[in-house]
Amino acid sequence: MTSTGDVPPFLTRVQVHNYRSIAACDVRLGPLTVLAGPNAAGKSNFLDAIRYVREALGSSPGQALESRGGLGEVLHRSRQSQADFFRIRLEARIPSSDAGHPAFDAAYVLEVGTDPQGGTLPVLRREELRINGSPQGEQFSPETAQNRAVAWRDDILLPRAGRNHTESRVLHEHLRAMRFYELLTPVLRAVDDTPGRPGGRVLGERGEYLARVLDELAGGHPWIKATIDGYLTTMIDNAVGVDGIVSPDLDLAVVTGRFRGQDGQAVKVDRRSLSEGTLRLTAVLAALFQTGALTGEIPLIGIEEPEISLHPPMLGALYDALVAAARNTQVIVTTQSADLLDNAAADPAHLLVVRDNGPGSTIGPLDRAGRRLLDDGVLTLPELLRSAQMRPAETTPGAEPQENRQ
Repeated sequence: MTSTGDVPPFLTRVQVHNYRSIAACDVRLGPLTVLAGPNAAGKSNFLDAIRYVREALGSSPGQALESRGGLGEVLHRSRQSQADFFRIRLEARIPSSDAGHPAFDAAYVLEVGTDPQGGTLPVLRREELRINGSPQGEQFSPETAQNRAVAWRDDILLPRAGRNHTESRVLHEHLRAMRFYELLTPVLRAVDDTPGRPGGRVLGERGEYLARVLDELAGGHPWIKATIDGYLTTMIDNAVGVDGIVSPDLDLAVVTGRFRGQDGQAVKVDRRSLSEGTLRLTAVLAALFQTGALTGEIPLIGIEEPEISLHPPMLGALYDALVAAARNTQVIVTTQSADLLDNAAADPAHLLVVRDNGPGSTIGPLDRAGRRLLDDGVLTLPELLRSAQMRPAETTPGAEPQENRQ
């Protein structure tokens, strides 16, 4: 069933300790969250912390660290020392469903670190689940071991708990269904020779299956495909649309552009001739409006720097697409572009400002000084970012942020 819009956010609060550049942060999330700040401030690290939880649930804490270079590459370093654990706590709101379960709130904690008994492999040091504020099921906490030896592990309880506990299963499914996009142009341009399958495709996190996703939208949700083409027409000179062309006989799929020629007629443009900006914008829009995002099957979509390769004057319109998509699924994007914020829909309440203050990344809503500059009409949001006057409010982990997000 397609969402009717204005879906509440899936993740409502994220707390991170000792993960990469983040010593500690505690922030609220809305339907749309824009992580804004300069290059290397720590925006991607925040998004990766959430992605880590998803990947650990699909394999194990240790396996999810392998692609990140191991535990030592993830643990926060200060000038004096390196942490020996990191902790990620996610608060979520699960809506009621046609399957019969009521809406509920959940809080899930993973703490991973070095083995206190001297082992060389990373271990799960804490795992907690609360449903509507109450502890649920078997939980792993070394403090509860009393006089028994702690059995340090590299596996997670939540997937197993879900077999006999509806809320645990539903939370696990939602966390595993989150998608995080870091799009690669060669992948977007390539021929898709993966076998077609019934039931629809989820856009791959590097841009795999773009042609098949576009084809499915054109067939099953033509008004959504028309919306995507409308954004392309607004943001790319002479663009009419980008389509997914599927060859059933060969089971191949490619993207093809449509552009307006000098005579005003639309002409097809081969995938190899499409610009990087056109391909990337098409993939960003396909990620935001793919079928799973419309039906609620994908509860959260994160996108790294959606503005890459786009002409700055066109970026304001991209913000409209982010706002529209956030009516159906939660959206988190990272950006260092002031031009993306040059739109009437850009709201300070959407922002989490990220800055590296030396010891590590500070993440929070726009501080009071920035709010005053906005309210007094001294600077706009784009000007705040360009002038380096956009700073995060100081927050105390575990407490309400200084500036409450609306």
